[in-house]
Amino acid sequence: MTDTSLPPADPASPVPRRLNRPRWLDARLVGGVVLVLTAVLLGAVLVSSADRRQPVWSLSHDVAAGTVLTGADLRPVRVQLGAAASRYLSSDVAVAGRTVHRSLRAGELLAVAEVTAPAAGVTVSIPLQPDNAPEINRGDRITLWLSTKTCRGVVLLSGVPVQSADKVSGSAFGSNTGSVLVVRVSAADAKRVVSTLDLEGAVLRAGVLSAAEQPEPPSEALASCAGAR
Repeated sequence: MTDTSLPPADPASPVPRRLNRPRWLDARLVGGVVLVLTAVLLGAVLVSSADRRQPVWSLSHDVAAGTVLTGADLRPVRVQLGAAASRYLSSDVAVAGRTVHRSLRAGELLAVAEVTAPAAGVTVSIPLQPDNAPEINRGDRITLWLSTKTCRGVVLLSGVPVQSADKVSGSAFGSNTGSVLVVRVSAADAKRVVSTLDLEGAVLRAGVLSAAEQPEPPSEALASCAGAR
């Protein structure tokens, strides 16, 4: 008997699948980016609302009582003061040109009660030879002595804050570098200091007082110094 059955048909070839071109605006990608940005924004808002620090003035270095403040003496800082915030000067307030009541340390916050308008006074420049004073900086308190041929170590001023201290050189100091101190004193003290600069053989010396050191009382009279007026 002849087999007349047909051979089995070959299975159909699979239809190739075309890959879709990636789309950058995929909804899931966009949704993820939006969620991340929202989380970052909410976090920034929460951190900002939790920051209750306020900008106030702080001292950039030590200053003595009676120092007239300049911009170099101050730096703004942000601190959390709570109910005490009103006791301190905001960095939005201009304080340059005001005087401090007491000696202040570097980093100390500037309280409202510590500053006032400068008292009436006269600015005096005091030249010093290189060997007649230690290193003196703005804000230091000094004692100033006068010596001549007829008097020794007469106290002219004491406990006076230095408003500025500059190194200078010139014929008045020979080949070395001297210093010029600027102080602010009463009119009477200014006259007292200036009158000594013209004395024959006058030598001025200065020393720095420590924070706990008390000023020396100035000499009542300069009659022992030849040529004093």
